[in-house]
Amino acid sequence: MCECEPTDPVVAPVGPTRRELLIGAAIAAPLIALAGAVGVDRPQEAAADVAIVDVMPGLSIWPREKWAFGYPAKGPIYPETPQFFLVHHTATPNNYADPIAVMREAYRLHTGTSATKGWNDVAYEFFVGKDGQVYEGRTGSLAGPVVADATGGSQGFAQLVCLLGDFTSELPTPEAQDSLVKVLAWMGDRYGIDTSPGATTTFVSRGSNRYAAGTVVTTTTIAPHRAMSQTACPGDTFYPLVPGLAAAVEAQRAQWVHVLRRAARLGRMQL
Repeated sequence: MCECEPTDPVVAPVGPTRRELLIGAAIAAPLIALAGAVGVDRPQEAAADVAIVDVMPGLSIWPREKWAFGYPAKGPIYPETPQFFLVHHTATPNNYADPIAVMREAYRLHTGTSATKGWNDVAYEFFVGKDGQVYEGRTGSLAGPVVADATGGSQGFAQLVCLLGDFTSELPTPEAQDSLVKVLAWMGDRYGIDTSPGATTTFVSRGSNRYAAGTVVTTTTIAPHRAMSQTACPGDTFYPLVPGLAAAVEAQRAQWVHVLRRAARLGRMQL
């Protein structure tokens, strides 16, 4: 099961916006010390003034404030040195009408008093909805890499992208899959990670229920959650397709190289 269930189991990146620089400075402090109790839900229309952030051609991300007003980090969020990406699902119903409600429920589960969780924030760096909309998850993720959490322990060095829904018996929508590929491609460029098919990385685990602390682990740079923890995430139907994401991610990165180079030649760098 995934974190939203109450059981355990190359082109240079586009320059940062002023908002990203401000958040990045806060992360490098070396921590973000944000406190506060969980707030009550507010109407979605109250978040309408939050501006979406264009990060690459065809990829825009809603800042955390779009869904997390009144849901601050409950403790420090530390910077990470990412080496690979993990694909998750929330394991929640696919017929949701309100993605913000799903993300808030994930936050409540992750930061609650459960003996297996009680984390400082929602675990994932980014969420992807069934309509292809992308949302910043864990505090500071738009500004730069931050340490994630995961059921079964966080082995470290990963950035997490989570699809909203349950893909045990069905696939994510084409729109969700397309956005997932774009987020992985953008982070690959941003952090200089080789995402080509078969690419691997090796690290020393910080500890999970699959790899004890101190274990030397080698993994593909795009991997399913179950590769690092004893879990069914990201679902039996979608799991076999995760290795194939690398080819699509590389194609997207190559396309962006072409688009951005052409824009530079024409003197148009707008996304």
